[in-house]
Amino acid sequence: MVKRRKKVKNVGSLVIVVIFVLWTIIPLVLLAQQAFKPHVLMFSDPPTFIFKPIGEHFVKIFSKQNIFPFIINSIIVGISTTFLCLVFGSMCAYALSRLRVPRKNIWALFILIARMVPVSTLMIPIYSILRLIGLGNKLLAIIIAHTALNLPLAIWMLRSFFDDIPAALEQAALIDGCTRLKSFFVVALPLVSSGLVATGILTMLNSWNEFMFALVLSGRTTRTLPVGISSFVGSVSIDWGGSSAAAVIACLPIFIAGIFVQKYLVRGMTMGAVKG
Repeated sequence: MVKRRKKVKNVGSLVIVVIFVLWTIIPLVLLAQQAFKPHVLMFSDPPTFIFKPIGEHFVKIFSKQNIFPFIINSIIVGISTTFLCLVFGSMCAYALSRLRVPRKNIWALFILIARMVPVSTLMIPIYSILRLIGLGNKLLAIIIAHTALNLPLAIWMLRSFFDDIPAALEQAALIDGCTRLKSFFVVALPLVSSGLVATGILTMLNSWNEFMFALVLSGRTTRTLPVGISSFVGSVSIDWGGSSAAAVIACLPIFIAGIFVQKYLVRGMTMGAVKG
């Protein structure tokens, strides 16, 4: 009876996993198929799934639409946002985890609440502030906005990683003559390297995919890739082949990065979630 229940539970878990994988993969497969499908077969009835793939759409987005500057802008914004979130997030998380900060749990709660605020409510205040200080239509404005959006998540993630480090290691370093700052760089940061990678990947992913702030704060020459993809939607028609090809280009960097750092990502996520 127990073995039968266990078998049913395993089968049920397998079915849920398969459904989730199919739910995730099928849209990506259809997107990639659309990017290589000839224009005459885009809306064929019945749908055509077997055809000779073409690269016309990719050639067009790089030659006519010139999507390359959008990619460069997204890379600059994503890397800068990730770097700033890891620097400031690790320092703040370490302070909340190790230092005797008055009412630090309340401060941590305020940080969490800041992450829960809807993005739409922050749009006008952040736009007004950045325009007031002369950063309108510049990449720096998007970097600041993305950092403000992702920093609370980085702080909370990294705080859990620092909490898992035995305090005795840093106390030993302090006894040996290290300052608190040196022990942070020499002892604490290397021990949470997996957490830094996990936090960095999630931050980069959020910044790479962010659309609303990038749309409002960018100018003609500072648009990021998601905003560039939206330009394929015209007033009377949509370039389905070009937008699909651009979307495939947008997915590739994060997909490739995920393959190379998946070990550190999984290790970092479990390190911050499991005690003992």
